[in-house]
Amino acid sequence: MIPQWTRKRTPNAITGITMNRLMQTLHPQDSAVLQCGRLRRDILLALLLLVVSLSFGCSIKIRKRQPTTSAAPKGDISASVNQVRLRMRSLVDPFAGEIERSADQIAASSQDVAVKRAAIRWKIEGVPALRGALFQPDPYTAVLDTWVLTYQMADYFETGPGRAALGAASPVAVQTCRSMEEEFGKVVATFTVSRDVSQIRAYARQWASDHPIRYAIQDRESTLSRELERDVPPEFNLGETVAEITTTADDVHREIQIYSAHLFRQARWEAELLKLDLGGSEVLPMAERAVKSSEQAVATLDRLAPAIKSAADTASNVPTIVASERKAAVDSINDQLTKTLIFIHEERLAVLEQVDDELLTVLKHISQERVAAMQQVSEERIAALQQLHEERIASMDELRDIADSQRKEISRDIELTGVRLVDHAVWRFAQLMAALFVCLLAAGMLFLFVIRRLFFSPGEPDQLLRRHRTAA
Repeated sequence: MIPQWTRKRTPNAITGITMNRLMQTLHPQDSAVLQCGRLRRDILLALLLLVVSLSFGCSIKIRKRQPTTSAAPKGDISASVNQVRLRMRSLVDPFAGEIERSADQIAASSQDVAVKRAAIRWKIEGVPALRGALFQPDPYTAVLDTWVLTYQMADYFETGPGRAALGAASPVAVQTCRSMEEEFGKVVATFTVSRDVSQIRAYARQWASDHPIRYAIQDRESTLSRELERDVPPEFNLGETVAEITTTADDVHREIQIYSAHLFRQARWEAELLKLDLGGSEVLPMAERAVKSSEQAVATLDRLAPAIKSAADTASNVPTIVASERKAAVDSINDQLTKTLIFIHEERLAVLEQVDDELLTVLKHISQERVAAMQQVSEERIAALQQLHEERIASMDELRDIADSQRKEISRDIELTGVRLVDHAVWRFAQLMAALFVCLLAAGMLFLFVIRRLFFSPGEPDQLLRRHRTAA
C-alpha cells in the first residue's frame, strides 16, 4: 500500500485546511496570540501545505539504476538489486586479501628489488581498483567492472607490462587473477535462474581484451564509459527517492569502514615501497630533513597562534550574531506569512464568489435548455405517435384487402377443385358402367353359347334360321 504521506492531496482540501487555520489566526480576539510560538508553527505548517498544494503533481528526477549487463536476459535474473549490491560489497575483503597474499608470496620468494617493488605496487594499485569496482553505485555495473578488472589484471601480468615487472613470478599473479575470476563467476551465477553466465563472461573478456592495462593498474579504463548506452532515466517518486538516499548512505558507510581498515595497510605498503626506493644510505638524511620540516611547521604554527586566537574569539561570538539574525529573519518571515495568508484568503473569497455566480448562470442556462429540450421531445413524441397511428390504419386496410383477395382466391381454388373432383367421379362412374356392360354382354354371349351347346344339335340352328327366313 502507498503510505499516506506520499499520496497526493487535492488543492481544495489543502486550501480548506489553510483557510480554517487562517480564520482562527485572523480572529480579532486572537491578536495577542500572533506573537506566540504555536502560531508560528501553525503558519509554517500552512505555508508548507500551500507549497505542497502548488506542487502536488511534480516529481523528483533522479537517475534510476538500470541493469547494464545487456548480455543477461532480464527474466533470468533471480536476485534483487539490493541483494546484488550487498554481495558485491562483501567481496572486497576476500579479494583484497587474495591480492595481498599473492603479492607477499612473490615479494618473499624473490631477491630482486624490482620484483619486490612490482609486487608491492600491485597491492597498492590493485586493492583500491578492486574496491572501486566493487563499490560502483550501480550493482550491475559493479558486477561487470569487477569481472573486467580480473581479466585486465590477468592479461597485464601474462602479456602486458606486468610480466616484465614481475619476471619469473608473473605466473603466480596470473594464477591468482584467474582464480579470482573463477570465484567471481560462481558468485555471479547465483544471481541467475539458469546458472549460465557464459554470455556475460564472454562480454567481460572481450571488453578486457579491447581495453587492456597499458601502463599501470591505476590507469586502467573501467566500464563506466558504457554509461552512454543506458536508456533515458525515468522519474522517482518520493518513496523511491528516500530508498535511493538510504541505499547510498549505506554504501558510503560501508565504504568508509572498509577504507578505514585498508588505510593502515596502504600506509604500511607505501612504507615498504619507500624503504625499497630509498635504500639504507638515504634514510638518515631524509629523517634529518623531516625533523627540520617539523621545526619549521612548529614555528609557523606559533606565528599563526594570534590569528587563530582571534578567529576563535570571533567564532565564540558567532552564536549571538546568528541568534539575532535568526530572530530578525523569523520576524520578517512571520510578517510575510501573515500578509501572504491574508492575500490568499481574499483571493479565495473572490474566486468562490465568481465560481458561485458562474455556477448559478450555468444552472439557469441548463434549466432553460432542459425545458426547451423537454418541449421539443414532447412535440416530437406526439408527431411520432400520430404518424404511427396513421401507419397502423393504413397497414390494417392493406391487410384487410390482402385478406379479401386471398379469401377470394381460396374460394375460387376450392370451386375448381370441387368441379375437378365431380368430373373425375363421373368419368370413373362411366368407365365402371362401360366395364360392367362389357362384362354383362360377354356373360350373355357366353350364356347363349352354353345353351346352344347344351340344348340344340349342331344342325338345328341352321334349320331354325332357314325357317325363320322362309317364314319371313
